[in-house]
Amino acid sequence: MESQQRSNVRERAQAPRREEMMRSGGLLEGLAPSVVTRLALLSLVAGLVLIGLAVLGLLIEIGQHDLFLGITVVLVALIMAGTALSITAPAFQIARRDRKGAARNVQGQLVGASSISATPTLATVAINVGKNMEQFRIRSELFERVKTGATVVGLTVTPGLNHVLTLTVIRRDRMAIMKEPPITRAMRISVWLPLISIASLIVGLAIGCAIGVLLPLGNGVEHPLVTLVLAAAIAGLIALGTRWYSQRLVKQLGL
Repeated sequence: MESQQRSNVRERAQAPRREEMMRSGGLLEGLAPSVVTRLALLSLVAGLVLIGLAVLGLLIEIGQHDLFLGITVVLVALIMAGTALSITAPAFQIARRDRKGAARNVQGQLVGASSISATPTLATVAINVGKNMEQFRIRSELFERVKTGATVVGLTVTPGLNHVLTLTVIRRDRMAIMKEPPITRAMRISVWLPLISIASLIVGLAIGCAIGVLLPLGNGVEHPLVTLVLAAAIAGLIALGTRWYSQRLVKQLGL
């Protein structure tokens, strides 16, 4: 795309609100309903296994007369499983509706495109639909079709997740070869940072809980309290670290 077109995209595109993002699947927007379903089931199974192991630990602690420590471990496991499901569960509900709902057809002038998007592994296209500009996250093989002079495209999109089923180039201009702006390392990292942050938070809770359980503090009330404090402290440090790094990335991107 020409530089003027890219500036128009930046000026007209508005940051979506959190409610709007969650209605489209959040971090999983643009993925196929079948992929979202598999991710949701995988996170559910992992959460159930984690909770099962925590309950087993609770039974062991009851046998050792340390009930409160066992309850603490189960509580941390529930938080970890809930954190993962907070991403996949809403998208799973939308994916179920997508399988029953009819896909919509969108057609318009192509005004911008990028090989990255807010959903890892997907690219972005922006098209004029009437008086509005809409952005869609597409697979890389579909992105290749718009690079060679596409000016008007048609999309078939699922109603909930905005998963692009098909992309058809309706009009092409050989003189309008798209010149994509350079993709920096900071831009690529920023795409993955939300998922990395959540995964790091879960790992931090697990490490803090494991360290607390292994400390030789006896069967008193202080043992579960120390375990909770360690899990919260390590998770909090990770959250502060990712927040600091995300602010650094924002400065590098000039946003």
